[in-house]
Amino acid sequence: MQEAGAAGFDHGPDGGARNEIGFRAMVEMDTKELNRPSVESLMNSAGPPMYRASYKAPVFNHDLSYWYRAYGVKLADVRAAKVVIFGIPKSGNVWLQSLLCDTLGLTPVDPMAQPDVSGVGMTHLPFCPAVADREDFLHGVCLVRDPRDALTSLYHYSKTAHFRTARPEFHYEDWDEFYYEWYLSRFVPGFDMPAHSEKYARLGVPVVRFESLRRNAAREVMRLIKRWGMAADEQVIADAIKRNEISELQKSGKSLNVEVPSSHFRAGHVGSFKLEIPDEILVDFEHRFGHLLSRWGYQPVATVRSANDDRTATCAT
Repeated sequence: MQEAGAAGFDHGPDGGARNEIGFRAMVEMDTKELNRPSVESLMNSAGPPMYRASYKAPVFNHDLSYWYRAYGVKLADVRAAKVVIFGIPKSGNVWLQSLLCDTLGLTPVDPMAQPDVSGVGMTHLPFCPAVADREDFLHGVCLVRDPRDALTSLYHYSKTAHFRTARPEFHYEDWDEFYYEWYLSRFVPGFDMPAHSEKYARLGVPVVRFESLRRNAAREVMRLIKRWGMAADEQVIADAIKRNEISELQKSGKSLNVEVPSSHFRAGHVGSFKLEIPDEILVDFEHRFGHLLSRWGYQPVATVRSANDDRTATCAT
């Protein structure tokens, strides 16, 4: 048996040829990396220097700027470039990730755990240093959903075997225990929920609203890709949407960077919280998170419902 030589090169009968090819490939790869322009040099630098972003991640602008500095930058021009979805859990993150992977022909990735792989990923992290200085975070989307619908979806998801297996410490069986003991205590501060989407949007990450995506997915995906300055094909988008019908995902689940079970997907209804969140909790939520609802244009319903009930009772007497 022949031993490997320096750098593990093969010295077998045809090893010389293989070694030369391998060496050329290494040189070409190193040369490509050396010739790759710096990420900062690719950015849209319009505006005064005082508004230049202090973050390494191209997807984030200066707090006071109002343009998208990564507009038109190609994924191929940035090493391990990623499209990242920033969203609160149960906002449709997995669905959008799947749509974008199929539309763009990119690999699903865990953006936090796979820094050297290019693709489409999602994170629930609020804005923090862990995301601010990632040079591979090239393009992104801030996914926003009515937090009351997201709360409803999370409550039902917490009852699935998949969730309970992953969270054996979770023992909150009804709405009161779930909301007052766990959601407000752990979930809300853990994701900095009141400021989560607001911060990403303020830093220039394009916003997509779940409700708009459900109403007209083709328009929203096309609009998002155009905001990145990338080319998009209407038929490709239509095909991706067809492959990712929520009704089908509910049956089969989805294989992304992880296996997503069918139980993860609910119907994705808009406004179903009105029939599911108990009145007392809905009143508390809308009072506690009134600014969050107002910021994203979601109207309170608990006070309206209470007023209607009062009028009905008055009429009855």
